[in-house]
Amino acid sequence: MKYPYLYLLNIVLLCSGFSFGQQYVNLGVDNDLYFGLDHYYSSGIFISMGKLNPDADQEEAYPKKYLHWTLGQEIYTPKKRYTSDVLKFDYPYGGWLFLERSFEKYKSALSAWGVSLKLGMTGKASLAPYFQNLYHDKVLGMPNVAWEQPLPQMFHVNLNAMQRKRLPLGNRLAFLNEFFGNLGTQRISAGVRLGVLLGSSKALSFLGNPLEMQTKGNGIYLGTRQEYRFHDYMISGGLFNDDAPFVLDSIPYKNSLEVGFAFYNEKWRLLVLWNSISKDNELQFPARHLYLNISIARFF
Repeated sequence: MKYPYLYLLNIVLLCSGFSFGQQYVNLGVDNDLYFGLDHYYSSGIFISMGKLNPDADQEEAYPKKYLHWTLGQEIYTPKKRYTSDVLKFDYPYGGWLFLERSFEKYKSALSAWGVSLKLGMTGKASLAPYFQNLYHDKVLGMPNVAWEQPLPQMFHVNLNAMQRKRLPLGNRLAFLNEFFGNLGTQRISAGVRLGVLLGSSKALSFLGNPLEMQTKGNGIYLGTRQEYRFHDYMISGGLFNDDAPFVLDSIPYKNSLEVGFAFYNEKWRLLVLWNSISKDNELQFPARHLYLNISIARFF
């Protein structure tokens, strides 16, 4: 398959019943290669689309209801990714391919809540070894990653919820907060996201729904994400079984630092977010891992 991600985009389009209106398509990519790295949370690609619920009476009236689809893939690898010696692993090999259906309700431009259902597969069905080695071979000209003793193939169900609020601090300054939780076989967690936004957007959308950012402007975000993971399949394996050939003890408390900027107008949004995340297990070195998210959204 010459362009595999175009195939994934077609799946999302078919699932959503795509038609033009107040809608968006977004491509988001996480990667640590920008910092000369290629391990731990190595990469993620997310193809999303969403629309304003047609039940809304008019575009500017609140409350607003939105429906979203996301097709995503995440890839995890140890630091020494070319060796087959498990004794040298500091992270399990793992892939996670999922389809997510989300519902959001904006009470106003300053408050929103949402729920989502995420269904997916780990293991060979995640296509992670295929995509990673295809990219290494065709784009980077690097040897194949070993993918020795990866997390096994398993079907997962996650139920997620969030609540976001915005506190204006001036014409171009606001405090954003988000409370979120995940309950499922792939992850069980709860956390909070706190940050300051400097920019022209007057909605919650810098880290949320792109459709709430259809104005001309820009923004800079400084924030942190604090999370406690009661269970993380990508580190410690199954919640109800021990079928995984190689797992590690997960560090439950996670924290990340975030610095981002966005440019947007009536048709496009470009968002770049720098992330520095804490360790997932004690074998990792150094203490923090860096990756960059680049997202491009097109409005219709």
